[in-house]
Amino acid sequence: APLAAAAMPKRATQAFSSEDAPDANDAKIGVYYCRYTGEHVLITDAELAKLPKRKTDSARVLDTEKYTVRLKAVSDGKATMLRREGGKVERQYRYMCGDLPVCYKSEEEGRYLYIIDGALSAFKSGGGSKKAGKASVDDEPGAPPVPPCIQQTSRGITQVAVEVEDRARLTAVMDISADEVTVGVTGKAHEAGNELVEFFAKVLVLRVSQMSLTRGWSTKSKLVMIRDLTLRQVYDRLRESMEENIAKAERVGGVGRT
Repeated sequence: APLAAAAMPKRATQAFSSEDAPDANDAKIGVYYCRYTGEHVLITDAELAKLPKRKTDSARVLDTEKYTVRLKAVSDGKATMLRREGGKVERQYRYMCGDLPVCYKSEEEGRYLYIIDGALSAFKSGGGSKKAGKASVDDEPGAPPVPPCIQQTSRGITQVAVEVEDRARLTAVMDISADEVTVGVTGKAHEAGNELVEFFAKVLVLRVSQMSLTRGWSTKSKLVMIRDLTLRQVYDRLRESMEENIAKAERVGGVGRT
């Protein structure tokens, strides 16, 4: 599971500015909203669509010394550690809109703010439905952003960070958070490789040959590598499976695990 540093005081609003930034009266100021909740998150004179992207996760790189930036978001109060492709470990200080991370910094007081791919919109839509349905497109208004636990590698392969809950009643997606997709398996975690891959193939409607599995940072942590699907397609299909499992558990009065 991801490592966290000691909790830091939460801050509801962060304001960054530069002496060289254009005056607010002269610059073209844009307002950006959480794509899912519709909450106002960011005011800036930068055009997000024209900012450079990180290769690791396609996050937009916003230079807070070059542009005027007013960020209204809540710090999650800790440093989250992510393992990237090749085993590299990355530290993130995340800012949240409700339970959803919308941006992060690599240093607590760092210069660069990274806007999570698909998290913000220039239009106030929000109110996204949580009902299961067909996979949405990346620009669908109200669609929740793909969480950081689902990333694209430099080779174009989709990587999913998975936390395995063993000895479950059935194999199912139990939870999706910013850090990991929790999957219940009926066997032991260290013996669940085949069960996990076959389950992902069923949920994602893929062949087993289109996926591979590697160990993460613990016995119960796995990295599922997926070809031929976008981040959005993978997330939507996993989320739909999770919601079907929750609905089924509610109907029978169970919780999906022993």
